Amino acid sequence: MKRQNKSVQRNHQNSIFEIAKPEGTYFSSGALKVRPLPRRARSDAPFLLFALAFLAGLALVLIHFSSAFAYSGLILASVPLALTEDQLKEFQTILSEMKGGWAELRGLPLTCKGLQDENAQLKQQVNDVRRLMAMRIQAPRVRTTGLVSDDCAKHLSAHFIMHCERSGKLEALASLPAQRDSLISFARESLGVISKASLTTTEIPLPVEYGGEIRELISDFGVVRRRMSPYPIGMGTSRPARMGTRPAFGSIAISAAFPEKSPTITFASLESHKIGGVVRLPREIDQQSIVAMGQFLARYGAVEFARAEDTWGFLADGSGTYESVKGIVQIARDNTKTVTLAATKTKPSDATLADFRSLRTKVNKAALNGRLSAYYLDSTWETQLPTFKTTAEPNVYQRLPDGTAILDGYPIVWTDVLQPFSTSAAVDTPIAVFGALSFWWMGEHGGPRIDTSEHVYFVNDQLAVRFIEEIDFDYAAVDATAALITAAS
Repeated sequence: MKRQNKSVQRNHQNSIFEIAKPEGTYFSSGALKVRPLPRRARSDAPFLLFALAFLAGLALVLIHFSSAFAYSGLILASVPLALTEDQLKEFQTILSEMKGGWAELRGLPLTCKGLQDENAQLKQQVNDVRRLMAMRIQAPRVRTTGLVSDDCAKHLSAHFIMHCERSGKLEALASLPAQRDSLISFARESLGVISKASLTTTEIPLPVEYGGEIRELISDFGVVRRRMSPYPIGMGTSRPARMGTRPAFGSIAISAAFPEKSPTITFASLESHKIGGVVRLPREIDQQSIVAMGQFLARYGAVEFARAEDTWGFLADGSGTYESVKGIVQIARDNTKTVTLAATKTKPSDATLADFRSLRTKVNKAALNGRLSAYYLDSTWETQLPTFKTTAEPNVYQRLPDGTAILDGYPIVWTDVLQPFSTSAAVDTPIAVFGALSFWWMGEHGGPRIDTSEHVYFVNDQLAVRFIEEIDFDYAAVDATAALITAAS
C-alpha cells in the first residue's frame, strides 16, 4: 500500500491517473489501484478531461430532468469508473469527428432556410396548378342577359381595388383599416396572386373569357355589335373584301371548256378609332357590395359603349367629329339608297306605311330575307306603328309578348340613336333604316380597356374610371341597307 502511494506521488506532476479495480475482483477491500497512462495517451489529456466532464454533465442532466433516476445516478457516481485504452481511443475518435464536422454544422441553418423557401415555393406552385385545373374543368359561366357573371364582376372589382391600393387611395373606398384589409384579401384571392408588381397603376387587363363577357354585355344593350359582322383590326389598316359585280354561273356543255368567271372585288378600310368615356365612382364602398360594384362598372361601361357604337355605326357622317368615318345613313345618302319624304313633310309623324315599304325597294334582293333584314327604329315609334293597321291589314304591326315587334312581316330592332317619333319638325333627319347589317363590318382593335384615376375628381371626392375601345365601321355591300329621311324643307 505504501509502495502504491509513493508511486502516485512520483507521477502526479506529469500524469493523468486511471482509476482501476484490482485484478481478479470487481471491488477491493483495500485502496484503489492507480497506475499512470501510457506516454502515447498523455498528449490527449485535454480531450480526456473534456470527455469526463461531458459524462459528469450528462449525469447531472439526467438527475435534474428525471427524479426517477436520481438514486441510480448517485450509485453510478459512487461506483469507481474504469476507462480502458480502447474506450479512450473511441472518445478521441468521436471528439475528432465532432471537431472536423463543426464547419458543416455551422451552415445547417442556411440549408434549413433554403429548404423552407423551396417548400413554400413548391406549395404555391401546387396551388396554382390546382387552380388552373379547376378552371379547366369548371362548368361554363352562366351570364344573365343584361349582366356579366359574378366571376367577371369580382374580377373587375378586384382589379379596381388593387389599383386604388397601389395608388395609395384605398382609403377613398373604405375608411376602416379592417375593411381595407378585407378588400385587399378579397382582391388577392379573386385574382389568384400574391404580388401585383406585374400590374401598372392604371390599366385593368381583362382575361379572354371576361373580355368576351363585356363584349356580350355591350351586345345586349347595343345594336351594331350584335347585328354587324365583327372583324379584327391588327396593326395599321385592315382591308376586308367587298363583293362587287358577281359572276353569272350558267350551264356548261359536255366536254366544253369552263368559261372564266372573274368577280369584281374591292376592299373596305378599317382603322382604329378610339372611343370611350369617364365614369365617376363614389368613394364609399363596403365588402358586401363588391360584386355589385363590379356589375355597376360592367353595366355602365357596356351601356355607354353600346350607345357610342350605335351612334357611330348609324350616324357617322364623315366629318371630323367622327374622324372621317361614315355610317349606314351617310353611305345610303352617298349611294342613293334613301327614301325621302315628300316636300314639306319634315315631321317624323308624316311618314306612312307606304314610305316604310318603299325602303325595301332600295336594298339588294338578298337583303329581303326576313332572317337577315329588319327595320331599325327608335323605341318611341311603338306608339305610332299601331296606327298603320287597317281593316284590310290588321296584322301589319304586331307587338310580341317578349317586347319585340314585327312590321309588315319583318322584325323591328329598337335603337335609341335614330330620330324619335315626334309631331314637330325634324328637317333632313333619318327616322328609320331597313336592311341586313350583317353585310357591314365592325372592326375592333384589341378589346375594351378600363383605366382608373384618383386625381381628376379630387375636388368632388370621387374616383374616375375610364372606358376605352378602338373600333371602325365600313360596308361589305353598299346595297345592304337603306334609310328613310324626312324632307329638307
